[in-house]
Amino acid sequence: MKGLATSQTAGSAPVKPIEMGWKQKAIAQCYFHSPLPALVRPFRDRYRLSVSSDGKGRRFSIGKRNEPSARILIYHRVNDDNDPFFPAISTTLFEQEMQLLRRRHTVVSLEELTSHLAGEFTKPVVAVTLDDGYRDNYHNAFPILERYGIPATIFLTAGSMDSGEPLWFETLAQGFKKTSREFLDLDIGSRERFWMRTQTERLDAHGRIFAVLRCLPDVERRQWLGCALEQLEVREDGELRDRMLTWDQVRYMRSRGIHFGGHTMTHPFLSRLTSEQITWEVAECKRRIEAELQIAVPHFAYPNGREEDFGLSNKHLIRGAGYRAAVTSIWGTNYGSTDPMELRRGGPWEPSAAQFAYKLDWYQLAND
Repeated sequence: MKGLATSQTAGSAPVKPIEMGWKQKAIAQCYFHSPLPALVRPFRDRYRLSVSSDGKGRRFSIGKRNEPSARILIYHRVNDDNDPFFPAISTTLFEQEMQLLRRRHTVVSLEELTSHLAGEFTKPVVAVTLDDGYRDNYHNAFPILERYGIPATIFLTAGSMDSGEPLWFETLAQGFKKTSREFLDLDIGSRERFWMRTQTERLDAHGRIFAVLRCLPDVERRQWLGCALEQLEVREDGELRDRMLTWDQVRYMRSRGIHFGGHTMTHPFLSRLTSEQITWEVAECKRRIEAELQIAVPHFAYPNGREEDFGLSNKHLIRGAGYRAAVTSIWGTNYGSTDPMELRRGGPWEPSAAQFAYKLDWYQLAND
């Protein structure tokens, strides 16, 4: 059941979700349009399904919930551009999912979620987060969140907001989208030719180069990024400028119940930075947001969010900057025993409301 949820991460290379098989799609549709979701909810909230394997097959057992649990959902862009180089959830599907969450789940703010995990209330809860701070969050997501009373948290990349410049990986994606080159030769470790004759090849080349860049020390990442952009021969035309939220928009949303957290200044891979660089990225981001909003910012989201992207040894630097909790893109359910500086987040990222409802109910029931 978990395959799709792990197919898309908080990373920034375009990802095509893993599709359900036709049988699963049919089951999801039947489930969604039947009375089952209403019947499942009270059972799902009180009991937990455990799945184990003993070598002879899978075994299922039911037990009463005896500890608090919580799931955190990740979103990024919310728009109807249908641009594979800048993947987003459509406004229609986002609204359907928020409506489902409000009707069928206990939705809380991130602050309430962390308090819930420290308490004794065993009913599972869900929180909604959006990463990076794109302007479409204000124009498209915010009206929907407000309509359904969803207290979402948006994690802001403050440096891009201040400068109006695009995030580095957006510049890379734009280069692959607009290049007229048919191939790209890069000698990163071993010389390799990346073909770009079709959109499919350009998307594949972009994803592969992004995967290489995320493994490099930050200085080398910047150098190879410049090399790739130079070879792509795409001139900067300003199209990507000013796509992040403005501080006025952030202040207005905060006054209407939306929460905000830090997401660094420049969206680097923290595990590839020095301790001094990490401290500046996370502390300066916090300082900028607090200066603009005049409120404390207790939550942080690791850029990209995999363990290898932020490095477990760096958590003390996030705590030292004054954050009380930090979210990853590591899949899983959160419990009272979960390190608050390593909270799990995930999907499901489904192409329809029926599949979203079906999968999320399963995740909640099985704590998958």
